[in-house]
Amino acid sequence: MNRFLTRRKVFVFCAALLLFLGNCTRVSRFVESADPYYTETYKRVCDRWSQEARIHHGFELSLIVSATFESADFRRAYAGEYAEAYQLTPAEKDQFVEDQMKAGRLGHEFLMATFVPETKWDNFDRADSMWKLLLVNDEGERVAPVEVRNLKRQKAVMSHFFPYITPWKSVYLVRFPSKTTESNRPMIGDNTKDIRLVVTSVLGTAELVWKLEQS
Repeated sequence: MNRFLTRRKVFVFCAALLLFLGNCTRVSRFVESADPYYTETYKRVCDRWSQEARIHHGFELSLIVSATFESADFRRAYAGEYAEAYQLTPAEKDQFVEDQMKAGRLGHEFLMATFVPETKWDNFDRADSMWKLLLVNDEGERVAPVEVRNLKRQKAVMSHFFPYITPWKSVYLVRFPSKTTESNRPMIGDNTKDIRLVVTSVLGTAELVWKLEQS
């Protein structure tokens, strides 16, 4: 008798679960949203402009650095994704795109996420940081950042747009000047083939390389 009652309870539970799933639109929406992005192109463009590198000091991991170069191509895709996620009006979207393009003309920006095993090493935004950041072009010209800003309060929102952001990483905005310091020439010109974001310290050097496609 007890075995019969147990089987009957299992049957009732399964029937109720199937009925719930059959009538629950939220479950259907969950299945459809396996890809979390609102636009078709954002993931491809984000992957195109994102790189990762690591530093190992002996057998120990000293740094994981992931970064996205906020190129004009990336900014357009980002603006489109942002507009869909926040349901901007056409006018608001146009303004957001314009703001993104304007920011890109002021300098070369990177969204950078880092993991270091020691808290005291996590000081990329400090003037006396143990880390040195450089932007280097294919001609060997290099510039230091004009701004390194910690974005810790925006981490939860930004993880949607930059999937390599995790609770264990710190997030920084790194902005470099658009022109070289010595020759006052553009860091990225019409014939520039690649650029490198260099992160270096006494622990070692990590280089993230972006190949630039010229139209």
